[in-house]
Amino acid sequence: MASLGSWNTADAIPLSSASYPTWSRTVIVPETTAFAYKFVKKDGSGNVTWESGTNRSYTTGGSSGYTTSDTWK
Repeated sequence: MASLGSWNTADAIPLSSASYPTWSRTVIVPETTAFAYKFVKKDGSGNVTWESGTNRSYTTGGSSGYTTSDTWK
């Protein structure tokens, strides 16, 4: 899904640490859309670490304003 970076870590959407230790970001995703995603960490040199485990999945509903909460695997 392009709005989430299409699995290209160069296009990954940065999360905000404004409410640390909770990281967050608002992302626009079309209604009734199923998608898969994973979190990544990038260090100062741009090295990427993917979280472990299977891909996460989510399906948006028929209206806007959904929130999901996850923890790093």
